[in-house]
Amino acid sequence: KYNTQTAISVLRQVHEYKHWWDMTKISLKDIGNTQYLACMNPTAGSFIVNPRLQRNFWTCAVPFPETGALNTIYNTFTEGH
Repeated sequence: KYNTQTAISVLRQVHEYKHWWDMTKISLKDIGNTQYLACMNPTAGSFIVNPRLQRNFWTCAVPFPETGALNTIYNTFTEGH
């Protein structure tokens, strides 16, 4: 529906095999020294991650911090500058 299968397949292939194929040059492209970080919006979008992609990652759910914690975080930044 959203034409995202190709992007998911490329991410999975790179993570599992450390390369992808350049179909215009018919050559192997080695991918190294990469890190992946993602987040999901709990109120919009798709709430399902493809299991074939998700099996390669550690999933952690973190709730939004309380007001006191946010004040501590941002005060640390503002007092340092």
